[in-house]
Amino acid sequence: MRINSFVAFGAVAFAVSGVLNIFADFMPETATRLMNFIGVCLGVVGLQALYVYSHQKTGAAALAGVLLATFGFLGIAGFLFTDAFVFPSLDPVTVETLTAGTTGLAIFAAVILYVLGVLLFAATLYRARALPRPALLLWAIGTLPTLAAIALPAFVMTIAEIIASAGVIWIALSILREMRSGNWTY
Repeated sequence: MRINSFVAFGAVAFAVSGVLNIFADFMPETATRLMNFIGVCLGVVGLQALYVYSHQKTGAAALAGVLLATFGFLGIAGFLFTDAFVFPSLDPVTVETLTAGTTGLAIFAAVILYVLGVLLFAATLYRARALPRPALLLWAIGTLPTLAAIALPAFVMTIAEIIASAGVIWIALSILREMRSGNWTY
């Protein structure tokens, strides 16, 4: 696959990830779980494409950010897979025991990696003026409350996810627009 094709595919994956994240909160629980899992998997692909798209304008901090965000996203994907396909077949006491122990710590560690990675990556992209700054701010600001997701009311997290997803979709569309106009090629 050519680099340009990968970046275009990744930008579409990133946009679809954002759309799924928005609609997942308004679906029945089973659909929400599946949509969140698929959205995170597509988000991982989108992060890689975003890095390839921007790496010539950014430095080592962008690489560190995308790696942190990717490792965090992969950990979150593992949890979402478990939440969608394993937890429903377990009794609630077992699920509570698992999430209260080391599994819960692993999930929180993945969230920390993801949020720190997004903040670092978005900051380097912002500084490099590689993408629309308002889109990067939406992505970063909307991602930040994820650190306190357990303590925040569901509607606050829904609003934060919509804000982050709007930024993600805007970023993806900006990349596709640049590619279509011929202003970006690898």
